[in-house]
Amino acid sequence: MIIIINIIIIIISSSFIIIIIIIIIIIIIIIIIIIIIIIIIIIIIIIIIIIIIIIIIIIIIVIVIIIVIIIIIIIIIIIIIIIIIIVVVVVVVVVVVVVVALVLVLVLLLRLHRIISSSIVISNSSSIIVTITNNIVMVVIVVIIIISVIIIIIIIVIVIVVVLLLVVVIVIIVILIMNNFNNRKTYRSAHFCSEFGCYIKSF
Repeated sequence: MIIIINIIIIIISSSFIIIIIIIIIIIIIIIIIIIIIIIIIIIIIIIIIIIIIIIIIIIIIVIVIIIVIIIIIIIIIIIIIIIIIIVVVVVVVVVVVVVVALVLVLVLLLRLHRIISSSIVISNSSSIIVTITNNIVMVVIVVIIIISVIIIIIIIVIVIVVVLLLVVVIVIIVILIMNNFNNRKTYRSAHFCSEFGCYIKSF
């Protein structure tokens, strides 16, 4: 009887040890699973943070490129406006100088015409020569007036053409810069899409 009781005690104690071992193994497995889940969550968080950082860097680069392009366009426009102002000022100065010179010449010729006309009354003997000279002076006055009008028209046309050319140059430069920027942006997005399989972009 004592032997049977001892055997039962041994069996119970051994099964208890086995149960404890199984419980310990289960606890260890649960801890390992929890650690693996935590590691996976940390890795996913790190990947998401890296993706967000990459997207922020790309956005910052694009914004910087846009700002640089805008600054370049503004500088080009300012330079061209300064050139237009300089050209217009030079042309205005030239026109004023030409007009003043022509006015002075016309005033001198008109005075000469008056002197010649008054000399006709004084000397009747040489009236034919004086009349011819007077007619020549009048022709010169008319020619100078016509030439001055033509010069002023040519200068105005040149100013208009220069301004139009500068405007066309501004438009062409802006179009080329924006086209270059759009091509680079398309290349970057295609390259980014080919590397990351468009997942990040769609995300």
